[in-house]
Amino acid sequence: MPIPETELADVTVWLALPVEDGTQTWEGLRAATQPNGSYKICAVPLFAYDLNFGDRVAAVASLEGPLVATEILEDGGHFTFRVALHDGGASLPQVVAQFGAMGCLIEGWTDSLVGLSCEPAEAQSVADALTNQEHAGRLDYETGRQRAV
Repeated sequence: MPIPETELADVTVWLALPVEDGTQTWEGLRAATQPNGSYKICAVPLFAYDLNFGDRVAAVASLEGPLVATEILEDGGHFTFRVALHDGGASLPQVVAQFGAMGCLIEGWTDSLVGLSCEPAEAQSVADALTNQEHAGRLDYETGRQRAV
């Protein structure tokens, strides 16, 4: 069942990812247009670092038309974790059940890559549970926050 914030998403905002091998790639995230002209991210970023569910961004229309994020205006406080599943480890349903029960929003990319987003109050518990799962060889994970908050 969608959470109310995601139902408010009315646009896709594109974020430039780091250039790899001379190729520019992008991640498109659903967002809600705010009264002040900014956009509130209503998805769990799977590839863009230092951007989280609930963050507010500035964006401009590109020459081709789509909105492109230019700046993070406000940190919404959520924490993002990227979880890579591998053969013989945790299954997607197990991850969804465990971390959904912990209050995480879950966004899937493939059967082996999911993003988790949680409120600050749950972030340490989620990180601890992910660390335990990683040490047991059940998954690999990384945090989406690369800079200090």
